[in-house]
Order: sequence, then structure tokens, then C-alpha cells
Amino acid sequence: MSELKNIKGIGPKTEKKLNDIGIRTTNDLLFCFPERYETYDLDAFESICLDKELSLPVIVTKKPKVFFIRKNLDKMSMEVEINHLYFQVHIFNRRFLAQALEPDTEIVITGRFVNNLSNFTASNIVLRKNFHPGIVPEYGIKDINDATIRKAIHEVLSTKRELHEPLPEKYLNKRHIPNINDLIVKIHEPKLESDIFEVRRRIVYEELLDFALRIESLKRLNSNIVSVSRRYDINLVRDFISKLPFELTDDQKQATNEIFKDLKKDRQMNRLLQGDVGSGKTIVSVIASLAVVTSGAQVAIMAPTLVLAKQHFDTFKKYLDGYGVKTVLLVSEMSNADQETVRYQISHNKADIIIGTHSLIQSSVDFHNLGFLLIDEQHRFGVNQRKELRKKGVTPDILLMSATPIPRTLAISIYKDIDISFIREKPSGRKDIITEIVEFENLDSLLKKVTLEIDNGHQAYFICPMISESDTSQKISVEETERILRNKLKDKYVIDVLHGKLADDEKNLILDRFYSGLTQILISTTVVEVGVDVKNATVMVIMNANAFGLAQLHQLRGRIGRDEHQSYCYLIVDDILDAKERLDILVKTNDGFLISEYDLSIRGPGEVFGNVQSGIPNFRMANLINDQEILQEALEDATEIIKANDTLSKALTNKAIKSIDSYNLD
Repeated sequence: MSELKNIKGIGPKTEKKLNDIGIRTTNDLLFCFPERYETYDLDAFESICLDKELSLPVIVTKKPKVFFIRKNLDKMSMEVEINHLYFQVHIFNRRFLAQALEPDTEIVITGRFVNNLSNFTASNIVLRKNFHPGIVPEYGIKDINDATIRKAIHEVLSTKRELHEPLPEKYLNKRHIPNINDLIVKIHEPKLESDIFEVRRRIVYEELLDFALRIESLKRLNSNIVSVSRRYDINLVRDFISKLPFELTDDQKQATNEIFKDLKKDRQMNRLLQGDVGSGKTIVSVIASLAVVTSGAQVAIMAPTLVLAKQHFDTFKKYLDGYGVKTVLLVSEMSNADQETVRYQISHNKADIIIGTHSLIQSSVDFHNLGFLLIDEQHRFGVNQRKELRKKGVTPDILLMSATPIPRTLAISIYKDIDISFIREKPSGRKDIITEIVEFENLDSLLKKVTLEIDNGHQAYFICPMISESDTSQKISVEETERILRNKLKDKYVIDVLHGKLADDEKNLILDRFYSGLTQILISTTVVEVGVDVKNATVMVIMNANAFGLAQLHQLRGRIGRDEHQSYCYLIVDDILDAKERLDILVKTNDGFLISEYDLSIRGPGEVFGNVQSGIPNFRMANLINDQEILQEALEDATEIIKANDTLSKALTNKAIKSIDSYNLD
């Protein structure tokens, strides 16, 4: 049986939906793994406590009431009882249940008691008769009921088919993982929690083994790359450092020395410079660039946004103009004539440091002698874009910079042939930003805190996840936020709006007004995430904060706290229960490395950095933070497999080598 239509319960419409997501055969169906499992169990009355997820059988005692908070956001509240304990249950966006929840209805509520045993915030409510204990796989396939998938897979499994095992038996035994046929049965129809653990370990190992084989293959390819030693003017560089208006931190000095050592070697520098928001990576890149220019080579600096490119241009000119260094800017927003002038300067060695966005990789840009390549916020560029820029020189030395830190253990595991510098210290005088999670319902009291800061002469950001309002989305837009603020603040403050759809001239004008202090409140999308440095801004309000990744929230928060003033970040959410567990790390720490590690542990690098940008594959189950032990096993086994001659080992190695082009760990 190979055709899906022969499976009972799968008609033509369901078959087409499965085909549309790449499931065309029964084998494809078997390898469509659950995205999660729900374990349904009722908690005993004696186990009731605060801040613990519970599933409780209760009886509705009073008909629910529905409260409308704003467009596309409502809250239903009702009184329930269990063992003579009466309390209120609140749940968001379930008003359609209100009619069915008459007094004396028996239901099961899942959620937590918050603050006291009088208020329970629920994530789910089902009728008692529809609650069935056990482990249930959830597939999450759009427009197809989970029950349909479960029944179809059960029918296929009942045929007792034998699947081809791709892993050598040696490693199945060595790592105590099930073979492919045991895996398929247990992953779809687990009887115990231990079954889920066992099959997950097998899938994680297989994914990370493929990952490790790619790393080993890349190391072999990269080991042949050689370069030239850069003879830079150390005395000029020392003079530059001595005249800086501040003392470099120990981490900055360490990173600078590591880069200098690389420049002296006769192999290509391939270094990742990691530093938290505001840690001072830019001045390290200025010092490195000056050294390369004194060796007679050109420097290219590619930034992901126009704002960041212009900021780098201003910074490099400010520091290096007095040293006879010619710094130019090349961005698509310039006139054709100006671009042509800059391209001429680049090709005729009349420009030393070239700063730009994606414009630098255009075929019309021809470097005279590109010796040093610096890519800022490197994970924001696709693998192919980074490759194109590398081709502009002959094995140029490469420095990648990122303010989204990868924890050291993970960085060393992934970037085995790349050197890594870390800047963790912040410049002296900076205060930790005070961060608070606030429910949207409490916006009025929050605005009192914001306006107090503005009345003291400071400025504020309001960041939104989308530009325009939507009838189908709960997310708050820039448009809606502007309307709310203008209504509540009664035009007492100067408010401006910034987003990606505005013309570049208009964006620049709005940013200039904010830089100058004319604008007191800037409502924006994430276009301000990197490159905007307004030292007088002390308040960051992020609407629908749970719509953003933790690393991104930390980057946004990094737009404030850039001077000696105390700064405040407010994370606005609809349901604090839904968001608190994930966002609490931002309340507890300002350390970007700790935040990044936590973000990676719950989402994985593919989601944090972007699969295309990072080159990190989109793992089904593996997580490079949580699965460090299995990753080390996979790396160890990969070094053996890549040298082995048996059929399965060769097949695994060839598969990894073929996929390197679509996956490049810069």
C-alpha cells in the first residue's frame, strides 16, 4: 500500500492537503512526526498551589461574563467550585464558550492560580465528558484534524512494514538508541513518557550527526585556505588608541590583541567578535580597520540596515579622518552619480574604508585591493550574500560581528575552525535597565511612569510588531498605538511615527528630529532595533512583547540605557500568565549572553538567528543548547564515520557533503 487515498478516512481533499506539504506516500506519512505531545491527567485537589500548571475538574457556579479590552482581545470570567473552594476563572478570547457554560456544567480547566487562590488564569477549558487521560500526539497540520492523522498512521502501522535503517548498527548500540522500526511505532503511539524520551534521543542524534558531518567536511575544505601576513603600522595604531577619549575595557583590549595576532599570520583570519548591546564592539573594529589600512589594503564593512551603515560611516570618519584615512559610504539610497563616484574611488584605490549595505555585493563594485572584510550583525545576511562579498577580494581576512551572543560552549561546538572573541564588559558608568512586564489592561498607570520621564526631559520609544491594523490579528499596530497615545496624552507631547514603508528621506527626517530631542515619543516598528543611538532616550515600551524573540527584545532594549541616566523597559502583554515564564529572564538580567542562552534553549538557533542567515539547519527536534551532550557524541562519531568505508557511513558522508552549498557556517 503506497497511495494515501487507500487509507481509510483520507479522501481526495485531505490527500491534496497532505500532498501540498510534501506528504505523498505512506512512508512520508510515517515520517510526519508529532510536533508535541499532550499528557492529559487530572490533578488532585490536594495538589492545588500557586504558579503551578494544573488541570482541575470543576463545576461552573455562575454564568460567565465577557469583557472587551480592545479590538480582537476579550476576556471571559466565571465563578467555579471544587470541593467547596470557590474561585474566579479568567481566559482570553474564548467568548464563544460563554453560551455553553451554564451553572452546574462540569468542565476541566487547565492553567494556574496567580497571586492567590481566588483567581485562576486558564489556557484551556473543555467539557468534563470530553476529557480523556493519556499521551496524545499533536501533529499541528493546517486544516487537518489531529484525530484523522492519528487514525491514518495507526492503519499504516498495522501493516507491520520494515523500513530501511540509515545508521550503522555500531552507533545504534554504542549510543543506546532504537532502530528505525521501533522508532516509528513509539513516536506515533507512545505508551509511556519514557517512549517519548527514547525516540526523541534517536531523532536528535541523527540530526546532530548530519550536522557534525557537515562541520567535519567544512573543516577539511577550509584547512587549505591561506592568506598573507599584514604588515601594519603598530606605532600609528598605538598612537590612535592613546588618544581615545576613554580607556578600553579589558575585554576590548583582549579582542584587539587577538585580531592583531590573526593579521600577522599567513593564514586567512576568520574571527567572530561577539559582544552584548553597547559593549563597544565598534571601536574594536575601528582599531582593526586602521591597522589593515596602514598595511596598504582596503577594508569593506557591510551593515544590514541603512541606519546602521550611516552610523558606522559617521563613527569611522570621526575617529579616522585625522589619520589620513579615506572613508566612503555606498548605499542604494544614494543618487546614481554619487554611487558611480564612490565605485570609481573604490576601484582606483582612492578609498580606504568602504561602508555600505547590500550595495557592496553588486557586480559593478570592484575593489582595488580588498584585504579586510567586516560583516556587522552577520546573522542578518544570507549565506550567499556573505559569499559574494568574500569573492570581492583574494582570501580577505574576515571579522564577523554580532550583538546576539552565542554561548561559548555552543560557539565552540559550531564554529570549530573559527576563532571567537568575546566582549562581556560594558563601558563604565552604564546602569542596568529596569525591566517590567505589564498587562495591556494597566496601560493607563504605565503611561504615568512614561510621562514622568518625559517631563524630566527624556524621550521614549514605543515599539509595535506591525504597521497597520488587522481584523484578524490581536497584535497592536503602529497605527493603533498612535491613536491610543494621542487620545490618552491629549497632544501634550510631540509624537512621531517611523516604519519601513516610509520613504528613506522621511525616515531620516524623523530620526533626525528624535536625535535632536524635538520628538519626545517615537512610535516605531523594529527598524530601530540596531544602529539608533539616542542617549537621551530612557524609556522603551514594547507592545505585544511576546510576539518577539528574546534576543530581539534584548536588542530593542539596548536602544536605551546608553548614558548614565537610569532607563526603563516595559514589556506589554495581553495575558501575563501566557508570557511571564518566557519573558521573566529579561526582568532578571541585562546580560545578553544569559538571555541568548535561554532563548536558544527554548527555540533553537534556527529560530533565533534565522535558518537561511545562520546556515544552521532547521532541526525537527534537536536543540544545540539543551542537547550539548548528544552533540558532543555526534561530533565524536562524525570523525570516525567520515573516514569509514562501509556503505552506510559513505552514504551519510556523501549526503553531508552534497548539502554544504546550502549550508555554510561562516
